Amino acid sequence: MYINKLFVAALLLVFFIPAEAQDDEARAASGLPQMIGRRPCANPAIGSDASLSGSINVIGMPEGAKSPVLTVTVLSNGTVVQRERVKARDAFNFACVPRYGITLIVEADGLEIGSYPLGSLNPPPLSNRQEINVTWAQIGGAVARQNAVISVRNAYSRTAENQKAFEKAAASLKEKKPENSIKLFKAITEKDANDFVAWTELGNLYFTDNKPTEAEASYAKAISLKPDFMPALMNAGKLYISQKKPDQAVDTLTKAVAAEPQSADANQYLGEAYLLARKGSSAVAYLEKAIELKPVEKAEVHLRLAALYNAANLKDRAVAEYKKFLEKVPDHPEKAKIEKYISDNSTKK
Repeated sequence: MYINKLFVAALLLVFFIPAEAQDDEARAASGLPQMIGRRPCANPAIGSDASLSGSINVIGMPEGAKSPVLTVTVLSNGTVVQRERVKARDAFNFACVPRYGITLIVEADGLEIGSYPLGSLNPPPLSNRQEINVTWAQIGGAVARQNAVISVRNAYSRTAENQKAFEKAAASLKEKKPENSIKLFKAITEKDANDFVAWTELGNLYFTDNKPTEAEASYAKAISLKPDFMPALMNAGKLYISQKKPDQAVDTLTKAVAAEPQSADANQYLGEAYLLARKGSSAVAYLEKAIELKPVEKAEVHLRLAALYNAANLKDRAVAEYKKFLEKVPDHPEKAKIEKYISDNSTKK
């Protein structure tokens, strides 16, 4: 399971809006009776009294298509706290949530499609809200990614004993048991220090668990064993981006693009690395390449480009990007705002 956990705003428009008296909004959206006042927590642990609500909107779902089964899971420092099944364009609501180390995981038909690190939540009486917009193309791509993961995990030939241990560790990943997964993958690398796939999985776990030093060391080991191993290069690059290390990010993600030039993800993240390095012209080229490779799935990269052009006071280019985006995602929730920007900034003839 390879991380696609950073810069999700380029794929999803996500808004986190803390405000008072929002706990019952999700109940209202689902048709349930509204509660008066805060829900009491029965014998809560210290700091486990936060509330978290929001909704999921699936953009571009074809008419008549079967709606996927969506699941929202709350993790606290990597441990599953609560899980709730929701419908597309429906609301979720969690009470008595720990305040610290919070991450939301969204799955469609059992496949992870997004991860949203929220960090610390507001304590009561304030509440916390997370709006999630996902595209139909992104959900459809989850199956392809799952098949790719299976293929990658078979990229290294193991003994029968180690293969069995690897499958056990992979099963632990699906069960969202990070501490146990780390233990299992470490055991595999101790038995076979050349298993670059296991080292990469270990790096992913450390990355998710906010242990950058251990993650970097694991990725470095995997890359030393197989310099063109795409998952290790990609995730190491994302790690450097998260640590605001532009030089390392550009170097690593350049190797990722060289390994798989037709990877839209690699091109997109290399573009982000160049932005971090304040090299906008280089960034734009790779962001545009990501769109060229996957026009629909990467449609929201147009929004990234539009924001960049707007910041550079290149309004005409920003307008062009917004127009391209709306052509691909005509029913986006922010359509009215985007159309207003286009109207306000289009050249008058």
